[in-house]
Formats: sequence, structure tokens, C-alpha cells
Amino acid sequence: MLNHNPNFRWIVSQEGTRQSYGVPVSFQKLGCLRLFYTDVWCRHGRGLLRRGPASARALATRYHEALPPEKVVDFSLRGVLWRRQHFRLHNLSPEEKADLYIKYGQWFASKVRDRLARLSFEPEHDLFFGFNTNSLETMELLKQKGIVTVLDQIDPGQVEEEMVHAEAKQWPGWEKLPGLMPERYWRRLRSEWQMADVILVNSEWSRDALVRQGVARERMIVVPLAIDLHAESLPPPIQANGRLKVLWLGSVILRKGIQYLIEAARLLCAENIEFVLVGPVGVSEEAVASFPPNVKVMGRVTRDQLSAIYREGHVFVLPTISDGFAITQLEAMAHGLPVVATLNCGRVITDGVEGLVVPARDGAALARALARLNADRQLITEMSHNALETVKKYDLPSNARQINAKLRSFQFGHGNVADLTLLGAR
Repeated sequence: MLNHNPNFRWIVSQEGTRQSYGVPVSFQKLGCLRLFYTDVWCRHGRGLLRRGPASARALATRYHEALPPEKVVDFSLRGVLWRRQHFRLHNLSPEEKADLYIKYGQWFASKVRDRLARLSFEPEHDLFFGFNTNSLETMELLKQKGIVTVLDQIDPGQVEEEMVHAEAKQWPGWEKLPGLMPERYWRRLRSEWQMADVILVNSEWSRDALVRQGVARERMIVVPLAIDLHAESLPPPIQANGRLKVLWLGSVILRKGIQYLIEAARLLCAENIEFVLVGPVGVSEEAVASFPPNVKVMGRVTRDQLSAIYREGHVFVLPTISDGFAITQLEAMAHGLPVVATLNCGRVITDGVEGLVVPARDGAALARALARLNADRQLITEMSHNALETVKKYDLPSNARQINAKLRSFQFGHGNVADLTLLGAR
């Protein structure tokens, strides 16, 4: 039985660089990664690419030195052509996005399936880990072979979309291309949920949302994300001198709460605070034109630029309406930034310790929190110290350890989960 076997061997399938390849790296650090399948992998020429334009620098980030070349299987030639379409995501309608996600997911999952069909498996050892929209065809094959499959549902699904749709009605003219994802997109997700033996979510927020969508609570495990830290090289606590720089990093969209950050910025125009927005802009040009003068919009950047951007900030802000986790919280804390966030995501900070917790959809409360930090720079330094200590709990491979431990507590039969016991988030 799988739950009595201490020697797991993981096969991970992941398109993109989600959490900087955190899942396969985490399993590799534990010594239990068998193979890693990905769409694009930059095996050679990274030094030259890093000196090129943004697209070349982005390609250079498709690599991690912790993953042995012989364990990585990629489909780079076709994958690069596919990925070019992803740069247009913020300019696509929901119908167009759905078609892109479905077609890309089908292509990638089918490529992985075809490669796995050539392998021999040991069901008492081998497990599969994949991500939503990109795993259905792969899991169909592995189900036949009796291999336990774990599906990472990275966001709260349709519950989240409904929340954002309500925001779009409340903020008319802000959403660049309003609308809802078509049923065919959600049908694919539901098929993956049904096919997977275990559904992994990264926060209690996501778990509760999936329960509302009909997923049995006992079929899910909650495991927070983690990042590849080097504790010995963490910076000293922040000394926030001069104009307070509040950093936003992520897509500039309604779901992330940009509308409430702009409300807060307007309320704080007389304060010595600058708001720096880094990430692809997904709201209308009219909305951007209405931003107050204390807001600086930098737009999309490549991952190789992120560390320098974090170092320029004093406080990280995440007024999200809904997030599966938001790994940017951990990245910001690893750079010593206190975090001001809502509870509608992975709960990383304790209010008043590593940052401040504010209600979602409340620009005034967000403004009060930032004004408090602006007025008490020593508090920022204290929270920075606490953030640097807390983030050490989220170092790789902490999430792989939790995944293995939680699966060992389950009773499996014939490759299917027979009796799942939810152990909690940590």
C-alpha cells in the first residue's frame, strides 16, 4: 500500500515557471523526484539571453540549477511558439482566454501522456503531481496504470470569478475586457477534479471555495507554497528612510484589488508615500489615466529584475479580492518587506507582527494601515525583522515534506483514494 511505503518517487508536470519551479525543486531536494516534464526549458545560452531583450531574458529564466538535466523532459520548440500567445493574455476576452488555456492544456497534457506511456511504473512507489487545466489527459493514462495522482488547483475556481464579476459591476469601465469564462473551461477543471485522487490547494481560502463548488473537503489537502531561500544571505531589516515606497507586484487587475489600492492612494496624496505598481496592466486605459499622481506604473518585468525591485520597496501591499496563495508575499518577506494583505489568500502574516491585515474591498482601511506605517518607521523595521524570521518556515522543501506526510496518512486502494483525512494547513 502506498501509505505504508516511505519511498515516494514523484513525476511532476508543470508548464511555466510557477513559484520558480518550487514543486519539482522541493521534491528534488528531498531526493524523491523521478522526472520533471515542462513546456520550455533553457538548457543552453542563458548568459547570452540575459543580455538580450525582455523576451530573451524571460526565456533565460526557464531553468533551475537544482534540477538535474537528465530528469528534465521538455517540449521547447513547440512550447516557445505556444508561450508567445500568453503575452497577449491581458488583451484577450474571456472566450479567447478559455480557448487558449484549453488548447494549451490539452497539448501539454497529451505530450506528457505520450512520453509517460513509454515508461514502466511501480504503483507502490510512483506518484504524479500536475496543475489544473494541464493534467487531464495525463491523469487519464495514469489512472489506467494505477498511479496515484495529485492535482494542484492553483486558484479558487469559479467562486473567484463570481467575486471578480461583482467587482467589475461595481467598478464600471475598469475591466479591460469584461465577461465570464465559458462553461467549457469550467467543465475541463471539473473533469480534472473528478479524475485526480487528491486535490491540493495552497490555502484554506481556496479549500473553502472548492467545497462550495462541490468538491468534498476530505478529498483535499492544504499545503502552503514555499520558496528557495538562502537564509545566510537574507538582508538586514529595512530602515525606511525618506519617501515611503509601497510596492505592488503582480497583475494590475480587479481580482488583486487594484481599485482599492487606488482609493487608498487618493486618500494619501498629502502623505510622503509613493505607490509603485509592477506587473502587466490588465485594467482599461481610462482607469489607468485616473490614477492619482503618487502612483507610478512600471508595467511588466522579467523575473531576473524582481530582486532589485523588491530591494527598492519599504512595504509590500496585497489588497487581493481572491488569491490561491500569492507567493509574492513570501518573496517580499524574504527581502525584508512587511506585508499589508487581506485574508482572502494564503495566510502568511500575523496582524501586527510581520505586517498588517486589512479587510478586502476597503480602500479606507488600507489607507489607514499604510498611514500608520508611514508615521512609525521603527514599526516597519520591527515588522521587517519578524518577516525575515517567519519566511524561513517557508523554505523549500517544506511543502514537499508536508505533501509526503499528508499522503502517508491516507488509505489508498487500487490507485484511488479510499479514505482521506484532512490534517489541516500546516
